[in-house]
Amino acid sequence: MKSLKQLAFLILSLLFIISCDDDDPTTLSSDPTENAANKQPLGTSANELLSSDEFTSLRVEIAYPEGFRPTDSTIELLIPFLEERLNKPDGITLVESTVITNTEGPYDINDIVAIEDANRSVFNNGDEMGVWLFFSDESNPTDTDTSVVLGTAYRNTSMVIYEKTLIDISENAITPGNRTAIETGTIRHEFGHIFGLVNGGTPLTSDHHDEENGRHCSVEDCLMYFQTVTTIFNTSNTASLPNFDALCIQDLQANGGL
Repeated sequence: MKSLKQLAFLILSLLFIISCDDDDPTTLSSDPTENAANKQPLGTSANELLSSDEFTSLRVEIAYPEGFRPTDSTIELLIPFLEERLNKPDGITLVESTVITNTEGPYDINDIVAIEDANRSVFNNGDEMGVWLFFSDESNPTDTDTSVVLGTAYRNTSMVIYEKTLIDISENAITPGNRTAIETGTIRHEFGHIFGLVNGGTPLTSDHHDEENGRHCSVEDCLMYFQTVTTIFNTSNTASLPNFDALCIQDLQANGGL
C-alpha cells in the first residue's frame, strides 16, 4: 500500500502546475477605497515595483497561520532575489505576521481576498511600497487528482502560496522534496507576475510571450515558462532553480528594474 501511495505521488509530481489566475478581485474588498493603491489589478504596479521613480524602498509582509510558516531558508532567500531585480536604493525589508483565518477551506479567490482584507497591515506608505505574501493553511478548490495550484498572484501587490499543498507534496513524494526549493521557486514565479511578466504590465521588448498559456514565457528554461514547476519538483537545491531568462530580464530592465 505504501509503495502504491508513493508511486501515485511520483506520477502526480510530474503533473503539478503553478496556477496564475486572471481573477481581478479588486471589487471584492469590503472597503475598496481604503488602501486602494494596493487593491489594483495584477501587473498595474509593475513599474512602481521595479523602479525607484515613485517608491525607493519595499516592505514585504509574510503572513501565515500557525504551523504554516515557510522555512527559514525560504525567507532568507527572498530579499537577495528581490534586490537582484528591483531598483530600491533605500532597501527591502520583511515583516512577519501570524493570522487567524476563521474560514473553512479550500479557499477560492474570494476567501483569499477576505483573509487579506482582514489581516494585511503593510501597505504603500510615503516612498515605501508594500506587498502581501500569504502562506495558506488550505488548498485551492480547483485542485484535482492530476493537478494542484501552488500559488497565485492576484492583485498588483498581493499573492498567495498554498503552503498546505506544498507541505503535503514535500512530505509525501516518493523522494521527499526540498521544501525550501519548492517554496522558493513558486514565490519567485508569482513575483514575476507581480513584476508584470510576461506582457502583463511590463511591456515586451521582444517576442517571447506564450499567448496560449497566459502571462508566461515561451523560453522553456525560463522561470516564467508555464511548466517551470516540473523543473522545481525535480530540483534538489535552490541553486538549481530556474531563473528569469535574458528576454524577461530585458523586459524588467526596460521597465525600471535592474
